[in-house]
Amino acid sequence: MEETLIPKKQTVERSFFTLDGVARKDRFDVWKDSISCIYDVDAPRDIRSEDFAANLTSWRHQDMLMIQAQSRSQRFVRSSQMFARDGMDHYNIQIYTDGVVQSELGRGGTSLGHGGGFLLLDCAQHTEAQTSEFDSLHLFIPRQPLEERLINPDDHNLRFLTANDPIVRLAHDQIMTLHNNIDFLEDDQIAVLKQTIVMLLANSMNSAYRETAEMHAQRQDIEKQVMIRRYFRDNLLSPDLTPEKAASDLGVSRAALYRLFDAYGGVKNHVRDMRLKHGLKLLNDPKQVHRSVYDIGLECGYTSDASFIRAFRAKYDITPGDVRAGHRPTPAAKRVSNAIDTRYENWLHSLG
Repeated sequence: MEETLIPKKQTVERSFFTLDGVARKDRFDVWKDSISCIYDVDAPRDIRSEDFAANLTSWRHQDMLMIQAQSRSQRFVRSSQMFARDGMDHYNIQIYTDGVVQSELGRGGTSLGHGGGFLLLDCAQHTEAQTSEFDSLHLFIPRQPLEERLINPDDHNLRFLTANDPIVRLAHDQIMTLHNNIDFLEDDQIAVLKQTIVMLLANSMNSAYRETAEMHAQRQDIEKQVMIRRYFRDNLLSPDLTPEKAASDLGVSRAALYRLFDAYGGVKNHVRDMRLKHGLKLLNDPKQVHRSVYDIGLECGYTSDASFIRAFRAKYDITPGDVRAGHRPTPAAKRVSNAIDTRYENWLHSLG
């Protein structure tokens, strides 16, 4: 006699977004407005007007979010301006159980369908992709747990990983196992699976990086890189942070330190980018709204608001003031969709 699985009591939250109750003429606009929390989407006129459909079945467990999405053919874009407005820098792992995703900007390939592989997106970088009609899983993981295990954490946006690699197959299968059994797992079991998935993802991504970037074959081992990145993260706002002091504190030569940061455009560029990202988080934080742009610029190491604004605009193509004034008016499409479950939007922005 087969044992019946009984759902467990755990801290998993769930939401279900659907356009079924929305007038046909409004469906694409409602979808476009909702998904703009992370992507700008577009589709041919015939698809937008002919019974457009989209369903998102989502669950969140602590610092991990899974979304199962079904929709029509469309184009997805995430621009640097969008990142500047929301500051969201998660990794997004996409698995397609039906349909195809394509991108001419892809690394390790340009398309993916069902069959055991996945597409990895870095939400802190520019993304462009096109899908057919699709059914897919989207796993969102905060940056830090995965970043600390990667040789070069900024080199994986639009990374296509195929089932030819057995570690990729294992990662794919573990993600599917977690999703398909989420109702029957206890919190501690979910935590173990999450750790396993992160380790398998890191292994498969590092293998792909080594295969496609021989010029970095002599880089230091991951543990030393993690130590160095943590040092810069912990000392980011110190006015005494210089390449010379960092090299001394870390016990490495300046030449070795510079080599480690070649992939980031140099030590000074890395520090500048991290400080600007810190400023972006402050500008997006409602608890910091009382602080002036000048004050935030000072915290990020800039001596004037003008120099902070110039550097910020050069990186994000948007000003700190634009971020502060980033409240969009509510479109008509949103007004007809008050009954739609859009909790996944807030979950994306509060993850990690």
